[in-house]
Amino acid sequence: MIDFRYHLVSLIAVFLALAVGIVLGAGPLRDTIGDTLTGQVQDLRADRERLRGDLEASEADVTERTTYLEQSAGVLLEGALTDQSVTVVTVPGTAADDVEAVRDRLAQAGAEVLGEVAVTEAWTDPANLTFRQTFAGQLLGYIDPAPGGDAGVETIFGLALAHALTDTGEDGAPTEDAATLLDLLSSAEAPLVSLTTAPTGQADATVLVGPPAAAPPAPDADPEETDAAAAVLGSHVRLAQALSGVAPAVTVGAAASDLDLVAAVRADDAAAAAVTTVDSVGEITAALSTPLATAVALSGGHGHFGFLGGADAAVPPRVELAPPVVEPEGEAPADAEAGTEDGTAGTEAAPVQDAA
Repeated sequence: MIDFRYHLVSLIAVFLALAVGIVLGAGPLRDTIGDTLTGQVQDLRADRERLRGDLEASEADVTERTTYLEQSAGVLLEGALTDQSVTVVTVPGTAADDVEAVRDRLAQAGAEVLGEVAVTEAWTDPANLTFRQTFAGQLLGYIDPAPGGDAGVETIFGLALAHALTDTGEDGAPTEDAATLLDLLSSAEAPLVSLTTAPTGQADATVLVGPPAAAPPAPDADPEETDAAAAVLGSHVRLAQALSGVAPAVTVGAAASDLDLVAAVRADDAAAAAVTTVDSVGEITAALSTPLATAVALSGGHGHFGFLGGADAAVPPRVELAPPVVEPEGEAPADAEAGTEDGTAGTEAAPVQDAA
């Protein structure tokens, strides 16, 4: 049993320890402790100033490089897409500022940006799966060539959108099927696309702009939510692949992790072999590379450009596209006069360098 004497001894010990500490701190150890603490504070202040200087230098370097790239953009992009038309496609989560940056650089390269089409969440909404399956079957009659029998719903939707934006008749106007497809996709019971800026014509190429880098999942994330996010990402990969399968196309997005669009495209063998990609969306480098990559795609080339995993090269090669052949009214086609066998005219792009 603990008695009063035990408590008394404990209290005396505590006060003795305090007294000894005070005596030593105010006496022989005072200077040593003070000097040590002063030195540590001075070191911390020096580290802080050094880090502040490093940060300011890094920020200055970034600003200078950005300024250099912005001012050299005219030289890099001038004429890269002259006489070419492009329609921009976005998916849910894409940042408006990123789209604007891409559109500005496409225009700076000489392209006519015909419009902007946004894929809606209904494109992948599991709640309307039955509707989407039925609707996909209705679209098949307007897609030529028709996809294989094993094509999934998202692939059919992607092909339908690609044909709607790029198919033209002999007069250069949208084909009847293309016009019907765009109308169906944008005016369904649950519209699969919305016309942010209604296209004014049929495009030579499409540019799909994806979201910025995705945040890593929380450790306690719901597995069902994780699976749903993976399914949505997979459908967007199929969209990118479908766009590239119908007409020249480029996909611009993030590739920082497996949860990002460009990373997912590059990780999919079939998609990677068909889709030209640019990573680091939101950075000036991505905006500048997009027109150059579009020219690569228009020339019949292919590549993955940027600084992250799966990239073939940091910058797309400069490709000079041949201008379209315009025949004067009332004259025979130029190549018919030159003695071609079928008398038809065509436009061929200059050879593209191997992006790798």
